[in-house]
Amino acid sequence: MHSRRSKSITGKRKQVGNGVARVIKPQKTRRIIRRFHHLINKRESISQFLSLSENLDEANEKKNDSTIRASLKGDARLRKHYEDGKSQAFNDAMETQLLRLHSLIKNEEKSKGAGVLAVIYTLLGYVMNQIDALGGLETYQIASQNGQLKGRGGDTSKLLGKWIGPLLKDLPEATALEIGSLSSENHISRCRLFEEVVRIDLEEHDCVIKQDFMERPLPKNENEKFHLISCSLVLNFVKNHKDRGAMCRRMVEFLRPQGYVFIVLPQACVTHSRYCNESQLQKLFATLGLEMLHSHQSNKLYYSLYQLQKAPSQPKGSCKRIIINNGTGLNNFGITL
Repeated sequence: MHSRRSKSITGKRKQVGNGVARVIKPQKTRRIIRRFHHLINKRESISQFLSLSENLDEANEKKNDSTIRASLKGDARLRKHYEDGKSQAFNDAMETQLLRLHSLIKNEEKSKGAGVLAVIYTLLGYVMNQIDALGGLETYQIASQNGQLKGRGGDTSKLLGKWIGPLLKDLPEATALEIGSLSSENHISRCRLFEEVVRIDLEEHDCVIKQDFMERPLPKNENEKFHLISCSLVLNFVKNHKDRGAMCRRMVEFLRPQGYVFIVLPQACVTHSRYCNESQLQKLFATLGLEMLHSHQSNKLYYSLYQLQKAPSQPKGSCKRIIINNGTGLNNFGITL
């Protein structure tokens, strides 16, 4: 997937991490992104089953490996299964087991028998190896940046410009916060609708601040809030449904009255999930005081624009995921408050 000699789709060599040139050929961009999504989702399912989810960090794979190994301290047999999984290159047998993971976990959720744990830890090792083979979060970000170029279909904020332009035409001092920003050259930055665009991401890029949104200090006053928050292809990478809900609730705290939230998700999160569809999303965001103004589905993505209409209601106890759709081949994406 990487070459030290070839050029990127812009004709320039891409410098990332430690000054090493790493590029991704255009025809592989989409495949890398989809593969990365698949592996992260499978790891999340496994880590939830093993009660490791809270301790994993998608931005630090070395730390994740150490966390998993620490959980296996004193259990040489399971550690061997994990190592066996890590030693395996891509193969059809392991991929088939990954596709059957949901059924395996569902059938054995209560027992966690020795045989099941052996399979699960082998699969976990295999997933970790595959993520490492892809290059981790760094490679995903390069692929995403390539995907935002005109020749690869353009960036997701183009539709935002079309929707938000008429709404902000009389507000020259408008400000925006872009969560998970990959470029300062996308449409939201060049459309001239905003006096200021604050760009944050888990990794530092040109004109993008390295910051975890969940650790960003809360606004002290209205001047530190934003007229728009853009959250494009970020929620689907948050570890679990509760953390996604916490992130959505936190976004509202950064919004000015009547402010807007732009959400982009992989289409499958909305059309092919056991726990989520467009109606469910509307109900959830309504709880946060957000009213949907626009939505659109492309072949691969789901776009939506919400406006803050009232203060969010207080959460009432714990909220469990509710199965909306059932059947084979569905994913487990969901958001709860």
